[in-house]
Amino acid sequence: MRLATQIARFAGVGALATLTHVAVAIVCEAMLGFAPQAANLAGFAAAVSLSYFGQGRFTFDTQLRHNWHAPRFLASALFGLAISSGLTQVIVVWLGAPFWAGMAVVAAAVPVATFVMCKFWVFQPISGAARKAPAIHSRS
Repeated sequence: MRLATQIARFAGVGALATLTHVAVAIVCEAMLGFAPQAANLAGFAAAVSLSYFGQGRFTFDTQLRHNWHAPRFLASALFGLAISSGLTQVIVVWLGAPFWAGMAVVAAAVPVATFVMCKFWVFQPISGAARKAPAIHSRS
């Protein structure tokens, strides 16, 4: 698959995951009475699940083996959170820039870092014992 196609698919899945996060969080808070942080966590969990399957199967056309790919995907998501938090700390807190400026840098940096991790590490072919795990087959 061409790089431009992967980038477009990655962006599309990411946008859908963001909408899912927000929609689930709003429903949980407004209709189900969840506390704000619990609602946000529910939205985040839904978005991460959608991203894992969407990026794995649609963007990178991978036969997912959860014991191999899921921990890597979770690690990449947590690394993205660390990048986001670190950039916010440096740009907004230490350098005194406006919050919107920090978020603009986060919005540019985190997707790039996440794409690179997914393409070259998370959804790479596997070998050895991990191959024995059941796969979810992608389209051929």
